[in-house]
Amino acid sequence: MANETMRALVIGAHPDDSEFGAGGTIGKLARDGWNITYIVCTNGNKGSHDPDVSTYQLSEIRETEQRAAANALGVQQVLFLRYNDGELEPTPALRAEIALYIRHFKPHSVFTHDPWKHYMFHPDHRTVGFATIEGVVSARDHLFMPGLGQIGITVWRPQGLFLWTAEQPDHIEDISETIDLKIASLREHHSQLNHVEGWEERIRKRAAETGTEAGFAAGEAFRKMPV
Repeated sequence: MANETMRALVIGAHPDDSEFGAGGTIGKLARDGWNITYIVCTNGNKGSHDPDVSTYQLSEIRETEQRAAANALGVQQVLFLRYNDGELEPTPALRAEIALYIRHFKPHSVFTHDPWKHYMFHPDHRTVGFATIEGVVSARDHLFMPGLGQIGITVWRPQGLFLWTAEQPDHIEDISETIDLKIASLREHHSQLNHVEGWEERIRKRAAETGTEAGFAAGEAFRKMPV
Protein backbone atom coordinates (compact mmCIF):
# COMPACT_ATOMS: atom_id res chain seq x y z
CA MET A 1 0.00 0.00 0.00
CA ALA A 2 1.40 3.34 -1.04
CA ASN A 3 0.37 5.13 2.15
CA GLU A 4 1.37 2.40 4.59
CA THR A 5 3.43 3.59 7.55
CA MET A 6 6.78 1.85 7.71
CA ARG A 7 7.56 0.07 10.99
CA ALA A 8 10.76 -0.95 12.75
CA LEU A 9 11.29 -3.24 15.73
CA VAL A 10 14.51 -2.67 17.67
CA ILE A 11 15.44 -5.48 20.07
CA GLY A 12 18.23 -4.88 22.59
CA ALA A 13 19.49 -6.85 25.54
CA HIS A 14 19.83 -3.90 27.95
CA PRO A 15 18.81 -0.27 28.27
CA ASP A 16 21.25 1.75 26.09
CA ASP A 17 22.19 -1.11 23.71
CA SER A 18 19.88 0.14 20.96
CA GLU A 19 21.28 3.68 21.14
CA PHE A 20 24.87 2.47 21.01
CA GLY A 21 24.17 0.04 18.19
CA ALA A 22 21.75 1.93 15.99
CA GLY A 23 20.81 5.28 17.54
CA GLY A 24 21.63 7.34 14.47
CA THR A 25 19.68 5.03 12.20
CA ILE A 26 16.72 4.90 14.57
CA GLY A 27 16.63 8.69 14.72
CA LYS A 28 16.80 8.85 10.94
CA LEU A 29 13.91 6.43 10.50
CA ALA A 30 11.80 8.30 13.05
CA ARG A 31 12.52 11.56 11.26
CA ASP A 32 11.36 9.93 8.02
CA GLY A 33 8.03 8.97 9.55
CA TRP A 34 8.62 5.36 10.60
CA ASN A 35 6.76 3.91 13.56
CA ILE A 36 9.41 2.45 15.86
CA THR A 37 9.02 0.06 18.78
CA TYR A 38 11.76 -0.87 21.21
CA ILE A 39 11.95 -4.17 23.04
CA VAL A 40 14.41 -4.11 25.95
CA CYS A 41 14.90 -7.68 27.13
CA THR A 42 16.52 -7.16 30.55
CA ASN A 43 16.08 -4.53 33.21
CA GLY A 44 19.81 -3.77 33.28
CA ASN A 45 19.81 -4.35 37.04
CA LYS A 46 23.46 -5.40 37.25
CA GLY A 47 24.93 -2.63 35.14
CA SER A 48 26.67 -0.64 37.87
CA HIS A 49 29.85 -0.59 39.95
CA ASP A 50 28.22 1.58 42.62
CA PRO A 51 28.14 -0.44 45.88
CA ASP A 52 25.35 1.75 47.26
CA VAL A 53 22.77 1.03 44.55
CA SER A 54 20.54 -2.04 44.71
CA THR A 55 19.35 -4.07 41.75
CA TYR A 56 15.83 -2.81 42.39
CA GLN A 57 16.87 0.83 42.37
CA LEU A 58 19.02 0.36 39.30
CA SER A 59 16.31 -1.31 37.24
CA GLU A 60 13.97 1.61 37.93
CA ILE A 61 16.67 4.15 37.09
CA ARG A 62 17.57 2.43 33.85
CA GLU A 63 14.01 2.09 32.64
CA THR A 64 13.50 5.81 33.22
CA GLU A 65 16.71 6.58 31.33
CA GLN A 66 15.69 4.29 28.49
CA ARG A 67 12.34 5.98 28.06
CA ALA A 68 14.06 9.37 27.90
CA ALA A 69 16.61 8.11 25.37
CA ALA A 70 13.91 6.60 23.18
CA ASN A 71 11.93 9.82 23.35
CA ALA A 72 15.00 11.78 22.22
CA LEU A 73 15.11 9.65 19.07
CA GLY A 74 11.38 9.76 18.35
CA VAL A 75 10.64 6.15 19.29
CA GLN A 76 6.90 5.68 19.80
CA GLN A 77 6.84 2.71 22.16
CA VAL A 78 9.20 0.92 24.57
CA LEU A 79 8.46 -2.57 25.90
CA PHE A 80 10.42 -3.92 28.88
CA LEU A 81 10.56 -7.71 29.18
CA ARG A 82 12.31 -7.31 32.57
CA TYR A 83 14.47 -10.41 32.62
CA ASN A 84 17.36 -10.15 35.06
CA ASP A 85 20.57 -8.78 33.62
CA GLY A 86 23.08 -11.55 32.87
CA GLU A 87 20.57 -14.38 33.14
CA LEU A 88 19.11 -14.55 29.63
CA GLU A 89 19.31 -17.91 27.86
CA PRO A 90 18.45 -18.67 24.21
CA THR A 91 15.48 -20.85 25.10
CA PRO A 92 12.58 -21.83 22.83
CA ALA A 93 10.37 -19.75 25.15
CA LEU A 94 12.37 -16.54 24.54
CA ARG A 95 12.44 -17.22 20.81
CA ALA A 96 8.66 -17.72 20.79
CA GLU A 97 8.13 -14.54 22.83
CA ILE A 98 10.09 -12.48 20.33
CA ALA A 99 8.33 -14.19 17.41
CA LEU A 100 4.99 -13.22 18.90
CA TYR A 101 6.04 -9.57 19.08
CA ILE A 102 7.23 -9.70 15.47
CA ARG A 103 3.89 -11.12 14.34
CA HIS A 104 2.02 -8.54 16.39
CA PHE A 105 3.95 -5.39 15.39
CA LYS A 106 4.62 -6.52 11.79
CA PRO A 107 7.90 -4.61 11.39
CA HIS A 108 9.34 -4.01 7.95
CA SER A 109 12.82 -3.88 9.50
CA VAL A 110 14.20 -5.55 12.63
CA PHE A 111 17.41 -4.41 14.38
CA THR A 112 19.38 -6.36 16.98
CA HIS A 113 22.81 -7.56 18.13
CA ASP A 114 25.16 -9.61 15.96
CA PRO A 115 25.45 -12.83 18.02
CA TRP A 116 28.40 -14.10 15.95
CA LYS A 117 30.68 -11.18 16.77
CA HIS A 118 34.07 -12.49 17.87
CA TYR A 119 34.84 -12.09 21.56
CA MET A 120 31.37 -10.78 22.39
CA PHE A 121 31.79 -10.10 26.09
CA HIS A 122 28.25 -10.01 27.44
CA PRO A 123 26.21 -13.24 27.20
CA ASP A 124 22.92 -11.34 27.01
CA HIS A 125 24.00 -9.76 23.71
CA ARG A 126 24.59 -13.16 22.16
CA THR A 127 21.36 -14.53 23.55
CA VAL A 128 19.20 -11.69 22.24
CA GLY A 129 20.86 -11.81 18.83
CA PHE A 130 20.22 -15.52 18.42
CA ALA A 131 16.71 -15.37 19.90
CA THR A 132 15.76 -12.56 17.51
CA ILE A 133 17.15 -14.31 14.44
CA GLU A 134 15.39 -17.53 15.40
CA GLY A 135 12.27 -15.54 16.30
CA VAL A 136 12.17 -14.11 12.79
CA VAL A 137 12.10 -17.67 11.42
CA SER A 138 9.27 -18.62 13.80
CA ALA A 139 7.36 -15.46 12.90
CA ARG A 140 7.58 -15.92 9.14
CA ASP A 141 6.74 -19.65 8.80
CA HIS A 142 3.21 -20.85 9.50
CA LEU A 143 4.19 -24.29 10.83
CA PHE A 144 5.89 -22.65 13.80
CA MET A 145 3.49 -21.85 16.65
CA PRO A 146 0.40 -23.08 14.74
CA GLY A 147 -1.92 -22.14 17.59
CA LEU A 148 -1.28 -18.45 16.99
CA GLY A 149 -2.57 -18.74 13.45
CA GLN A 150 -5.76 -20.29 14.75
CA ILE A 151 -6.52 -17.17 16.79
CA GLY A 152 -5.65 -14.74 14.02
CA ILE A 153 -2.01 -13.95 14.87
CA THR A 154 -0.73 -14.74 11.43
CA VAL A 155 2.79 -14.96 10.04
CA TRP A 156 4.92 -11.92 9.27
CA ARG A 157 8.11 -11.71 7.22
CA PRO A 158 10.21 -8.56 7.77
CA GLN A 159 11.86 -7.08 4.71
CA GLY A 160 15.22 -6.73 6.47
CA LEU A 161 17.07 -7.90 9.56
CA PHE A 162 19.96 -5.65 10.56
CA LEU A 163 22.66 -6.71 13.03
CA TRP A 164 24.57 -3.92 14.76
CA THR A 165 28.25 -4.07 15.82
CA ALA A 166 28.49 -6.70 13.12
CA GLU A 167 31.53 -8.91 12.72
CA GLN A 168 31.24 -8.66 8.93
CA PRO A 169 29.13 -5.59 8.08
CA ASP A 170 27.81 -5.20 4.56
CA HIS A 171 25.49 -2.21 4.97
CA ILE A 172 26.40 1.30 6.14
CA GLU A 173 23.64 3.72 7.02
CA ASP A 174 24.24 7.44 6.54
CA ILE A 175 23.70 9.13 9.92
CA SER A 176 25.41 12.40 9.06
CA GLU A 177 22.26 14.34 9.94
CA THR A 178 21.33 12.31 13.02
CA ILE A 179 24.64 11.67 14.81
CA ASP A 180 23.71 14.49 17.20
CA LEU A 181 20.43 12.69 17.97
CA LYS A 182 22.38 9.53 18.76
CA ILE A 183 24.60 11.47 21.16
CA ALA A 184 21.61 13.21 22.76
CA SER A 185 19.89 9.87 23.36
CA LEU A 186 23.02 8.37 24.90
CA ARG A 187 23.35 11.33 27.25
CA GLU A 188 20.08 10.23 28.85
CA HIS A 189 21.82 7.12 30.19
CA HIS A 190 23.31 9.01 33.14
CA SER A 191 23.92 5.93 35.29
CA GLN A 192 26.09 4.42 32.57
CA LEU A 193 27.94 7.36 31.06
CA ASN A 194 28.20 10.31 33.45
CA HIS A 195 31.39 8.89 34.93
CA VAL A 196 32.93 7.82 31.60
CA GLU A 197 35.38 10.35 30.19
CA GLY A 198 35.61 10.88 26.44
CA TRP A 199 32.75 8.60 25.44
CA GLU A 200 31.13 11.18 23.16
CA GLU A 201 34.36 11.80 21.26
CA ARG A 202 34.85 8.05 20.78
CA ILE A 203 31.31 7.62 19.46
CA ARG A 204 31.75 10.48 16.99
CA LYS A 205 35.15 9.20 15.87
CA ARG A 206 33.82 5.70 15.27
CA ALA A 207 30.86 7.05 13.31
CA ALA A 208 33.16 9.21 11.19
CA GLU A 209 35.45 6.26 10.45
CA THR A 210 32.50 4.07 9.53
CA GLY A 211 30.97 6.74 7.34
CA THR A 212 34.20 7.34 5.48
CA GLU A 213 34.02 3.84 4.03
CA ALA A 214 30.82 4.80 2.20
CA GLY A 215 31.50 8.49 1.59
CA PHE A 216 29.38 9.74 4.52
CA ALA A 217 30.33 12.19 7.23
CA ALA A 218 29.02 9.69 9.80
CA GLY A 219 27.74 6.15 9.52
CA GLU A 220 26.50 3.08 11.36
CA ALA A 221 27.43 -0.37 10.07
CA PHE A 222 25.20 -3.44 10.03
CA ARG A 223 25.07 -6.93 8.66
CA LYS A 224 21.88 -7.13 6.60
CA MET A 225 20.47 -10.62 6.80
CA PRO A 226 18.18 -12.08 4.14
CA VAL A 227 14.75 -12.99 5.50
